[in-house]
Amino acid sequence: MSTYCEPIRPTDWHEQEEDSWYEINTFEIRTEIRLQQALSVALAEVATEPSVVDASLEAKFAEHAEKWQVETAHISSPTQKMMHPSYQAILGMGKAVVPLLLRDLQRHRRSWFGALSYITKENPISRSDAGKMDKMIEAWVTWGRKAGLL
Repeated sequence: MSTYCEPIRPTDWHEQEEDSWYEINTFEIRTEIRLQQALSVALAEVATEPSVVDASLEAKFAEHAEKWQVETAHISSPTQKMMHPSYQAILGMGKAVVPLLLRDLQRHRRSWFGALSYITKENPISRSDAGKMDKMIEAWVTWGRKAGLL
């Protein structure tokens, strides 16, 4: 005994498109343009308020620098001092922190030589001055002035 089936028509298995490709694509493009415009406006607002960003960075730097000095004062190993979380946090601040490191080096004579070399990929200290704190500070301050950071 055979059963009869209705023939399959193309409209039965083909999904109807609700929106055309063009409509979807233009909607996505318009949305992306609006997002880019909003991002541009937001970035422009941030760029016009550098003192807020700098003040925040300076406050974070000062907090970490003080904590690092207090908590590593008893440590003689430079490697152990550099592994302290506050020192690592300062390294993570990137190139924006270099002027703060240089000023702190001048004012408080904290040993930021490793951080400065790591961030800037520079080392203005001559071999003959290595280990001489005054000469090392002078070398970095001179470098900072030439680089326009002090």
